[in-house]
Amino acid sequence: MVKGVLFDFDGTLADSSAGIFHTALYSIRQLGITKEYGEEQLRRFVGPPLRDCFRVTFDLDPSLIDDAVRIYREEYLRTGYRMMSLYPGMKELLIRLRSLSIMTGVATFKGEELVKSCLDNLGVLSLFDSVHGSDERESRTKGDIIRLVLSDMAIDRSEALMVGDTVNDRRGAEDAGVPFLAVTYGFGFRTADERKECMCAGDTEEIFRMIEDINGGR
Repeated sequence: MVKGVLFDFDGTLADSSAGIFHTALYSIRQLGITKEYGEEQLRRFVGPPLRDCFRVTFDLDPSLIDDAVRIYREEYLRTGYRMMSLYPGMKELLIRLRSLSIMTGVATFKGEELVKSCLDNLGVLSLFDSVHGSDERESRTKGDIIRLVLSDMAIDRSEALMVGDTVNDRRGAEDAGVPFLAVTYGFGFRTADERKECMCAGDTEEIFRMIEDINGGR
């Protein structure tokens, strides 16, 4: 039975692509990189820890990554975190889950204080029992972050469900021993190979129905 649902943030709770893409490009432009990047490549910036994002997406020289991260964080706090919106039906989903006494949490690679600011700006911070993200050193794995939320909820890993949109979310759930539900409306799980052996939901209504099914219709 599901007693707690953990959500990734970017691409799962909120469409934050505009702010992320803007800030990522702003950061590398500040470092003198003028190469053009399309949306498909920029999508790779969503999911991994921030330092990995710069390495994977832009093949950035390791000597520039600390500066890129610093610039990114400053610009994101200035403008980027306001450039997002909840996915359709998400607030209603959270309210419905909580009305059934199912706890809700956030487990994300986004900085912990930053994600709380984002949730507050979106008007849903009060709808979560636990929010955890990356620490300043980005030393936490996704599995570590999930375990922090489980500890706050005081539930067994078998009583939780991790909902996310990238393979990083799935790997983190596997590491923490938590069942995983992939959403196909975010930044990942777009191919049959990615969706293989995953429970998948295409929208918030389907997320709710699948949780109801797991809980025997309750």
